[in-house]
Amino acid sequence: MFEKFKPRWKIGGLQPGAVIDVAPYEFYRLAPRNVMSVMIGIGLVEFSSEDVERVFSPLDKYLDQLMDRDVDIVMQHGVPLPILIGMDKHDRMLEHMHKRTGLPATTTVQCVVKTAAEFGVKKVAIVNKWTEAMNHSLGQFFAREGVQIVGGATKALHPTDFHKIDSGEHMELAYRLAKQALKDNPDCDAVYIGGGSWIAEPVAQLIEEEDGKLVLCNQASVIRQVMKILGDWQPLPGHSRVLSSA
Repeated sequence: MFEKFKPRWKIGGLQPGAVIDVAPYEFYRLAPRNVMSVMIGIGLVEFSSEDVERVFSPLDKYLDQLMDRDVDIVMQHGVPLPILIGMDKHDRMLEHMHKRTGLPATTTVQCVVKTAAEFGVKKVAIVNKWTEAMNHSLGQFFAREGVQIVGGATKALHPTDFHKIDSGEHMELAYRLAKQALKDNPDCDAVYIGGGSWIAEPVAQLIEEEDGKLVLCNQASVIRQVMKILGDWQPLPGHSRVLSSA
């Protein structure tokens, strides 16, 4: 009797923070209907490899908890965690997630770089709140898909600081940084607004309308790639090019 209200897919995800707010808010605003996000917050406190190792130490317990909810795919959300530990550990983690659950496994950073490659991006300008070392590591993930970071506009902040920023101010910061990145790197093919703590999709849409450049952001890339992995991708009109393109 209520079949049409049941989720047809459940996406099991490990979220970086202990408190999860922006991710579900933006996911359910953008995702296809009847797709459920099942999330576990793992409590990252600071941007350090030591803290990443700490929060991932109970990885198997997290995965088993997601399996108890009958998810269809497992993923690690958030770009800072893999770029702090590097590509080799990221790849081993991804393989372990797949073997432990028997399900498809992916990560936010993998979704972003694969989306860039799908759209033929060769040069990307970055916008985020991460350190120089973290962005250097990010460049290695992009390079694996044939994409070069040519510059950007960043403002390094501690997680406890940027979570205190008002949502509207956060979007305005993303917009200003993106416009600066485009001004400083006019030959880029796309801008990547990294980070899941700000509501990025409205900024992406506005930048695309004003400047005609492709804008990548985490949530849109994740939705696109996860639905492709599940074999159920359909364009979502009314959003940025990542979501509205076939």
